[in-house]
Amino acid sequence: MDVILLILGVAALFLITQRWFWVLVFGLGTLASAFTVIASVIHFQILGAVGFTVLTFILWAITVMILGSD
Repeated sequence: MDVILLILGVAALFLITQRWFWVLVFGLGTLASAFTVIASVIHFQILGAVGFTVLTFILWAITVMILGSD
C-alpha cells in the first residue's frame, strides 16, 4: 500500500510541474463549460448560461496565459 501511495505521489509531483498538463486541464475545463453554455441555452436556463459563459472566458484566459508564458 505504501509503495502505491509513493508512486502516486511522485506521479502527481511530476504532473503538477508540467505545463502541458495544466493546458490540458484548463482546456478541457473550458470545453466542458462551453458545452454547458450550449445545453443551458437549449433548455432556456439563461442565468446558468450567463454564469457558464463567464466561467468559459475565465478558463480560456488562464489557458492562453499558460500557453503564452515561457
